[in-house]
Amino acid sequence: MKAKIIGYGISGKAAESYLEARGIETIVVADAKEKVSGDYDFCVVSPGVPQDDLKDEIVPIVPEVELPFFCEKKLKPRYLVAVTGTNGKTTIVNLIHRMCTLAKKKSVLCGNVGVPVSRVANKLSKAIAIFEISSFMLEQTNLLHPQIAVISNITPDHLDRHHTMEEYIRCKAKIIEQQTKNDYLVINWDNTNTRMLGMTVERSKKVNVIWYSTHEVVNGYYLHNGEVWEKLGRRTKCLGSATAFSNMEHVISNVLAVIAVGRRLRLSTSVIWQACEYKSQRHRMELVADFDGVAFYNDSKATNMASTLAALSAIKMPTCLILCGLSKGQDYRELLTQLPEHVIQVFVFGSIKEQVLSVAQSLELSQIKSVLNLKDAVKNAMQCLTRPGVVLFSPSGSSFDSFINYQHRGDEFCKIVQDIIGRKPQYLPLVDGNL
Repeated sequence: MKAKIIGYGISGKAAESYLEARGIETIVVADAKEKVSGDYDFCVVSPGVPQDDLKDEIVPIVPEVELPFFCEKKLKPRYLVAVTGTNGKTTIVNLIHRMCTLAKKKSVLCGNVGVPVSRVANKLSKAIAIFEISSFMLEQTNLLHPQIAVISNITPDHLDRHHTMEEYIRCKAKIIEQQTKNDYLVINWDNTNTRMLGMTVERSKKVNVIWYSTHEVVNGYYLHNGEVWEKLGRRTKCLGSATAFSNMEHVISNVLAVIAVGRRLRLSTSVIWQACEYKSQRHRMELVADFDGVAFYNDSKATNMASTLAALSAIKMPTCLILCGLSKGQDYRELLTQLPEHVIQVFVFGSIKEQVLSVAQSLELSQIKSVLNLKDAVKNAMQCLTRPGVVLFSPSGSSFDSFINYQHRGDEFCKIVQDIIGRKPQYLPLVDGNL
C-alpha cells in the first residue's frame, strides 16, 4: 500500500507518522496542485485542502479525521461523540471531556482542538472518543459514524471556502450522514439554520433528534425560570438550577448541549453539573482587567460575526468594540445592523477595515472609526468610553492577516492592556486541563 498525503501541517505530519508505523509508504506534497511520480492507492488530505482541488484524483480520498477508521476496519470506540457548529464547539467538547474525566470514564479528545485523530488512534478503542469537527474536516467525510452528533449553531462563516450558505450547511450536515435510527443528534432549536436542519432530520425519522433551547420548551433540554428541564416524550423532569453556569446566554446554550450528551452517556447529574460549572477560558470573554471603571475583555476567539454578537449580548454597559482580521467571506452589514444600543464606538483595523467602513458609510453609522493597529484601538477606546464601561476585543475575523493565530492575537491584546494600565492583568482565567 502507498498513500499520498496532501498538506504537511499538524494533520499531515500526524498522518505520515500513523501510516509509516503501519508499514504504509507515503508521498508528501504541500498542496494538491503539486505533481508526484508513481502510483498510490489513496490520498490523505488535511482540513486545509479544499474539495475543489481534488477533482483530478482517481483514488479514494481520505480526510485525516477518518484515517484510522479507513485503515482499521474493526476500530470501534465505546462511543463516538462528534461536535460541529460555527461557534461553541470547542467549549462543548472540552466540557464533555471534563465530564467524562470526572466520571472516571476513559475518554479521548481530538480533532479540531489541535490533536489530530491519527495521533491518538491507538487510544480510541473502547474509549469515549470526543471529536471536534470543522466544516473543512466534514467536507470529504464518508466513514465518520458518531453515536452522538452535536450541532451547536450554523451562522455565516468560511464562505471564502464554501462560497454559499447552502454548501456550508451541507458540509455541517455531513456529521449525521452515517448515523442510523439507533443514534442521536443533539441540535440547537434557537438557531434558525439548525432548527430547519433538525426538523428535516426529525421528519425523516432516520436519527433520534434531541433539541436544546434557552428560550422555548422543546423535546430535549431547555431553560425555564433559571432551571434546566428534561422533556423526553411525555416525561418532564427538572434536573437542577442553572445558576452555576454563568449568566451569558451562549454559555448556557453550550451547557445544555453538554447536559444532553451526558444524559445519553448515562453519567450522573452531579458529575454533569460539576463539569459544567462556569470557568472562564483563555481568549473567550476573558476578563483581563478592571481599571479606572473600565473592564477589558479578550474575546479573540470570536472569528465571525455571530461570536461577536453573542459577546455583545452578554454585556449591558457602554461598550467600545474592537474589530480586525480577515473576513472569511462575511458580509458585515449583518453585524453592523445588529449592534446593540450600548455599543457607543467601534474601532476597526486590519484586512476587514475597508469592508467594514464601506458598510458603515452605506448605513450612515458615524460610530465606526478606523485605527492603525490594536494598540491604537485600545488607546482610543479608553479615551472615548464613559465610566463604567467595557472595552471588548471581539475581532469578528480570522487572525491570519497580522497574527499567527487567535491565541497570539489575544495575548497581544492582554500585553497592550497591561502596558497601558501599568500593571499585570488582575483577572487570570481559571484553566482546567485542556480548557
